Amino acid sequence: MIYLLLSVVLYALNNLLWKKVLQQTNSWLAMTLRALLTTSIGIIIILFFAPNMLNQISWNSFWRITIASVLGTFGLICMLSALQKGTLRQLGIFNLLTIAFTVTYLLLFEKFNVFDFVSGTILIMVGFGIYVFQIQKLPTNESNSKTVIYYILMSLFFASSGLVHWYNFKQSISPLFSVVNQEVIVFLVGGIGLIAQPKSVKEHWFQSMIKSANLVFVMAVLIFAAVWTGFLGLKITNPLLASLLPLATPVLTILFGALFFKEKWNKKIGLALFIIAIGAYVLHLNLNHQ
Repeated sequence: MIYLLLSVVLYALNNLLWKKVLQQTNSWLAMTLRALLTTSIGIIIILFFAPNMLNQISWNSFWRITIASVLGTFGLICMLSALQKGTLRQLGIFNLLTIAFTVTYLLLFEKFNVFDFVSGTILIMVGFGIYVFQIQKLPTNESNSKTVIYYILMSLFFASSGLVHWYNFKQSISPLFSVVNQEVIVFLVGGIGLIAQPKSVKEHWFQSMIKSANLVFVMAVLIFAAVWTGFLGLKITNPLLASLLPLATPVLTILFGALFFKEKWNKKIGLALFIIAIGAYVLHLNLNHQ
């Protein structure tokens, strides 16, 4: 439990810094630099504290971990694409869809009792419906269809990645290796995306790196710690609980958006968030009785 709670706070802080960094530099550059730093941190930790880890990973396990990492990387790309024009509030709200996708999978394939999740799911749907209706009235980009599609894809990829990681951890695969593997994949994919950028963007790389270097370094430390603690928590629980406890991540992200980016609110959006939070809490209570 403590690992997941710590991961919650670190993820929320990371989301705040992503929004700040994307205002200063190219998303592919920021993603690649951050992944380079997190990969370096992970490799140093493995060399000093777990030098025999690689000998314990079979090729079959390696490819299963890599599949989860690729799915998580695609989720990150969609998140950054959406966050460039979307708000932190929107990121927080759409992160809750990860819960819905995870619940759907578990109900279909893991033989969870569907009736135990009806009330919570209905509350989440009602709250989300109120939110969608209300954002049409605000002068923001939150109703932009392209941004919404990116956020939905983000939720699908993150939910899928979490489920694959969960199955991997049931096979006693190291969370630390999973973290490093994921960051290596992010670095490789980010590097490809970076090379594909137009010449006009590449001309400003150095200036962008200097401007955002401090924030990217802090993000690298935060996200490595967030992913590692999240994986440690996921290893000792199931993917639904791991997606419900980080309900606080969207809430904190939304609050950070209001505090640091002055994102506009109204009472009905606050009500929508409250209803969604109650729905997720109900799901959490029912899950504990499974």
